[in-house]
Amino acid sequence: MGIDIETARFMLARRRQGASFARSACLGRQHFFLGHTETRGLLREFGLDPAATPELFSQTYPDYADAFWKLLGAKETTVFDASDFEGATRVHDMNQPIADELKQAFDVVCDIGTLEHVFNFPVAVRNCMEMTKVGGHCFCVSPANNAFGHGFYQFSPELYFRVFSPENGFQMERCVAVEYGARTRWFEVIDPKTAGARVTLINTSTVTLLVWAKRIRAVPLFQTSPQQSDYSATWARSAAADPKKEPAARPTTLQSLQRAVLESVPGFARVLDRLRYSRFNRNFSLANRRSFVALSKKD
Repeated sequence: MGIDIETARFMLARRRQGASFARSACLGRQHFFLGHTETRGLLREFGLDPAATPELFSQTYPDYADAFWKLLGAKETTVFDASDFEGATRVHDMNQPIADELKQAFDVVCDIGTLEHVFNFPVAVRNCMEMTKVGGHCFCVSPANNAFGHGFYQFSPELYFRVFSPENGFQMERCVAVEYGARTRWFEVIDPKTAGARVTLINTSTVTLLVWAKRIRAVPLFQTSPQQSDYSATWARSAAADPKKEPAARPTTLQSLQRAVLESVPGFARVLDRLRYSRFNRNFSLANRRSFVALSKKD
């Protein structure tokens, strides 16, 4: 677990926008994975003087990120972990509910690469949400694509949009997909509910989600279980339809053609399917502007 240059840039941008890190909670004690040259460049990018934070320039690599939390404005940082082998300040298994005393105790709760390793994700993310005070923020850095076997899970943007929802007292402020390819690219992710379709991606590089959500009010969490937005929309349309007035749908010309090809040359039909559901289809790529909007890192 650790803070790389993209995560550091995102957090510094939130600091610049006025987010409070005064009382911070972090799942796991983070390492700081920036070299000295990268650190100086990033600080100058945000108008900060590298000479004012000499503790960021440790001779140990990687060092723990304690100095970076102080730079963000943390006056108190509580580190949660299932064991104390890396110096956690609070030993707690996130598979289990947190104590009442920790609810609404923090200005920001940060998961930087932990939730994918926790089997009981619903309990763990609920803990993060409950620990966040009203007006504070939850920050998650999670694997989205091409991290097969890294943890128990890889996450879709839809999961976070449905979890950090107004029904649960949260407002999604930023959901950014970072593609770690030959060059690192940032994309704002559109809520599938807004896009009216699933936000899907098939690519060849690792993609990480940076999720920043604000707690706008304290309400009981998950009174109804999150559902994928396309299913919810389909169910709503079905419930509103009058089966007595709705004629049975006839196959479209395309559907008829697909069936004919499948029946006559099934092997060829399956090859076409594999091409359709691949990175060569714009609808499954970061070039799909219905789902992704390219960002400048300086945004």
